[in-house]
Amino acid sequence: MTTLEDLAARLDRVEAELALHRLAHDYCVGADHHDRLRWEAVWALDAIWEISPNRVFRGLEAICAAVEQQWRTFPFMQHATANHTVAISGDMATGRSDVVVLAQLPDRRWLIGGGSYEDEYRRGEGVWRMTRRRARRPFDVIMGGEGAAPAGGPVRAHFDRWP
Repeated sequence: MTTLEDLAARLDRVEAELALHRLAHDYCVGADHHDRLRWEAVWALDAIWEISPNRVFRGLEAICAAVEQQWRTFPFMQHATANHTVAISGDMATGRSDVVVLAQLPDRRWLIGGGSYEDEYRRGEGVWRMTRRRARRPFDVIMGGEGAAPAGGPVRAHFDRWP
């Protein structure tokens, strides 16, 4: 027989899972729409954003400064996150998702990249936030021309070499 405590625990788990999925989406929406308030709401104050082993940003202010630099470098970005899975343990959780990113440079050339994210989350005062996001390989970027690949085909680069 299912008790009220069992139902409350199940509901908490479902709400937590939905909140974590929303958090992963808010990361993309905040980045893509240059929405600083939404972007800030994703992160814990002591969060770590690891774009690559050579590019690690610690703390909310450093993370916000880094995304603002991306906004200057890439006037248009579009993230598509898929396959988001989470494992919840009380007020802590981990997650993994795959991403495809389209980004336009100021000279109107396009970058197409993709890879995976590994996440750590923490719930405080009833709100889930990212405490760590790591971009994992493969996270290669393919650069093409304006609307199409340049003569000779696309150029491959690694994400951690971009501004």
